[in-house]
Amino acid sequence: MTKSRKKTKKRSKTKGAKRVLPWAGMGVILLGGGLIGLTLYTPTSPPAPIPQPAYEEIHTRPRPFQDRIAQIDQALYEVLYRSGIQEKDVLFSDVRHRHAAGETWDFTEIRVGVADGNILGQVEARLRERFASMEPEIQCWREAEPSSEAVYRVYAGHRYTHRIRLGIKKERLGTPVRERRKPRVAIIVDDLGYDRALACALADVDLPLCFSVLPMAPRTEDVARVAKMRHRELMLHIPMEPKGYPELNPGPGALLNDMDEAEIRDLLRRHLKEIPGAEGANNHMGSSFTEHATQTAVVLEELRKKGLFFVDSKTSGHSVAYRLAREMGVRTTQRNVFLDNEPSEEAIARQLDRLLSIARHRGAAVGIAHPFPGTLDALRHEAERVKEYVETVPVSEITE
Repeated sequence: MTKSRKKTKKRSKTKGAKRVLPWAGMGVILLGGGLIGLTLYTPTSPPAPIPQPAYEEIHTRPRPFQDRIAQIDQALYEVLYRSGIQEKDVLFSDVRHRHAAGETWDFTEIRVGVADGNILGQVEARLRERFASMEPEIQCWREAEPSSEAVYRVYAGHRYTHRIRLGIKKERLGTPVRERRKPRVAIIVDDLGYDRALACALADVDLPLCFSVLPMAPRTEDVARVAKMRHRELMLHIPMEPKGYPELNPGPGALLNDMDEAEIRDLLRRHLKEIPGAEGANNHMGSSFTEHATQTAVVLEELRKKGLFFVDSKTSGHSVAYRLAREMGVRTTQRNVFLDNEPSEEAIARQLDRLLSIARHRGAAVGIAHPFPGTLDALRHEAERVKEYVETVPVSEITE
């Protein structure tokens, strides 16, 4: 090999080594960076779920008492179904609050029309048999006073919860009060503002649900926007002081009993700005606040100035809100039925039956529901049946 060829070969080896060294150095750097990254990396846990607001009617009712009322409702439906009673012949003639020893519950009176005396006897026998099989805390007694009807009183733990009036149906029993049009039903979904996906799913239900949105919630603006885009009536869900406060917390921005007039007005105005386009309002909790006429009147006056309606959620049987609203000229109505005190699909379907029956008897009725998965499923599955029997409308069409 000549001298010049040796030099050429040497230069070639040197050049190749120079090409390799930068890549090798980069590999070392990347490897070192990866090791450092692994050392510093801490796996991130999924975000904690946003706590949902408390639902006063559930949290303030002793669970055993609530369960007994649900058992009574179920027993009544079983007896009437086995006896072949048609839905149009079952009227919820009265649903109202009762109070005792710090407890509040819905007292229910039901009128049942049967075809003749034989069927009446069968219904009575099944009623006595069914209640005799239930726990001792649930009692059913027949009123002794002579009457053209068989009247039964039902007690749950010494609390009077139901009155059942059985009689031979007359020609007009079950005929809606307003014959010119179907009875009207409005369904409000409370406590929205925490879950946009669930709000979108509720907006897809084939019923004109009214969206009542909490202020100062993580998704308030998003949910309000969904309601307007989907043409759902939008309401402000005003948090108010409940009985048991502060242990039972109504959430941020609540109107409290010890606030003066200026504080109440200022806070309410801020809430309304947060939910532009709200056409009305109802109370979130507020079993204590709505019993105070002075504070409640401030809220109603502010709503009247803005041309908004108010729905009394009736979280207290002593609420003055509905009466005051009527006296002050605020368009108003009040809740007739809570649909999901027991948030199972079967129980919600029974509460829907109750709502439809009240509407048939009175011409209109208002139900309040909450953003529970069971409520969503029940409303989806029951939508066609509800529309068959009543006209579902925005709640503003029921206010007076």
